[in-house]
Amino acid sequence: MKTKTIILYQFDELSEQAKQKAIERFREVNQDFMPWQNENEDTLKAFENIFPIKVGDWEYGYRNFINFKMTVDYEEIENMTGIRLLKYLWNNYRRDIYNGKYYSTSGHYDEQGKYHYKKRYSKITLEHSCVLTGYCMDDEILQPIYDFMQKPDNRTFYDLINDCLHNWIFACNQELEYQNSDEAIIETIQANEYDFLENGKLA
Repeated sequence: MKTKTIILYQFDELSEQAKQKAIERFREVNQDFMPWQNENEDTLKAFENIFPIKVGDWEYGYRNFINFKMTVDYEEIENMTGIRLLKYLWNNYRRDIYNGKYYSTSGHYDEQGKYHYKKRYSKITLEHSCVLTGYCMDDEILQPIYDFMQKPDNRTFYDLINDCLHNWIFACNQELEYQNSDEAIIETIQANEYDFLENGKLA
């Protein structure tokens, strides 16, 4: 029987050449496993379920595009603009795109060790933060609508939806570029304390 000793290295202990190989290999292996991409798609589906649209083909990364069509009953709704569109959005989608501000009291434990506190959501003070799925991409897809609600302009409902979907594509592409960057890969490697062989291969 033979015994072979293998020396393992942390990323920071590798040579510069081995570090680069480790980064490249990590990038290749993780191309097909990026769980946050599923969360991106969940945001898109949630948006599609709220607004009167049907999303077709889309892609980000290699190509950046998204196709959709409006499913409103009346063309007049699709072409609404300005204050009229603002009122339509407020009356029909306020509860979907805003949350009441959260308030809670300081809690206390009773004699049985049970924790008590009061909480409520304001019906007056509204805020918006990841309201569709709880993921940050919610804010990206809804940002054009939030901007419009603050300052209505001459965009139609169709234009506004189009801006939302393209904002989502742009944000997803930026996230993909960042996750594939050396900086993000090194952060992931160091956070997980991966071990490597001397040549930069993951142990």
